[in-house]
Amino acid sequence: MAAGISVASADVNNAVGICARTMFSAMKQAQQFKAWLDTQTDANLIALGIVQADVNTIRSTMVDLDQLRTVFEGTATRAVAYDYRTFSKLMIGVGLY
Repeated sequence: MAAGISVASADVNNAVGICARTMFSAMKQAQQFKAWLDTQTDANLIALGIVQADVNTIRSTMVDLDQLRTVFEGTATRAVAYDYRTFSKLMIGVGLY
């Protein structure tokens, strides 16, 4: 036996299940938040204290994440490689990607 934590089939099954569940949950959250965001005008968001430049970045982030969701669901395709992290990186803070 090797040193350290041993891995059993249940560990593998749990890890893959958690990964899949997390992806499904993230895609659903993106869809729901984008649907809400689409009902908000820039003025609504600015009234919350968000500056216009950040409103633009938030909208770009959600366009990217929603497009990724449609690819994930198989309802859209992407012919050219695209880094969906571009705007999302701006949302999560320095050094976290």
